[in-house]
Amino acid sequence: MSEPILHDEEQGDGSPALVFLHYFAGSLRSWAHVAGDLSHIYRCLRIDLPGFGRSPPLRAFSVDAVAQVLSRRIAGLRLKSFVLIGHSMGGKLALACAAAHPPSLAGVVLVAPPPPSPEPMDEKERARLLTTHRDRASAEHTLRMITQRPILAEDAEICIADNLMTSADAWNWWLAQGSRENITAQAERIVCPVLVLGGSADPVIPPPVITTEVMPRLADASRVEIARAGHLLPFEASKEVADSILRFVRERCRDTAPRADRS
Repeated sequence: MSEPILHDEEQGDGSPALVFLHYFAGSLRSWAHVAGDLSHIYRCLRIDLPGFGRSPPLRAFSVDAVAQVLSRRIAGLRLKSFVLIGHSMGGKLALACAAAHPPSLAGVVLVAPPPPSPEPMDEKERARLLTTHRDRASAEHTLRMITQRPILAEDAEICIADNLMTSADAWNWWLAQGSRENITAQAERIVCPVLVLGGSADPVIPPPVITTEVMPRLADASRVEIARAGHLLPFEASKEVADSILRFVRERCRDTAPRADRS
């Protein structure tokens, strides 16, 4: 079976490279503001996950299967050093990728991440989502529910369009299976520095979930809470997210790329 070709976009230069993974029902477009800020300093690669955005779905989905596809795509870039940045669902996938200890991985950033254990999703909400795929009114309702700060009208339209574009296979997999998978054992093997960002008013992954279910599973993790922000941090608080990533990369992430001899 041939490897699916994942759609991605690159901008900027500089090491370590920053590799961005988006949230459930989103696409690489959700990282446009954050990557736009950071691409002045670093090479930024944004990826549409399988079945989302412009990437085709897998024939058989699982967290490990998606992580393997991503890991092979990143390995094919031959990056000397990179930081893996995942939002929500992308955070769980970032943990699964990092657990394999890629030699050039310098750090991980988790933005509003679900725990590596099964996500504490309200079952009525899960059922609503499973029965309203590609329903615009449902997508608009979801956007209102998960945000706390106002976002630009054009960003709201991107969120809705990406929601409606998600393949049925990817949609059903994450809601029925992926969000319930337990990768705690993999997460506990991660040894590189990890930054966890969360919104103080996130209704999807509230602060107590990060405190009790995410932070204790990570060996070397620090945390930043963004005040009065909800779940869509790359849209609601893009500057704060970019600034937090920048500080983390500069202070905590060892650049594994070889340096030129300055002697």
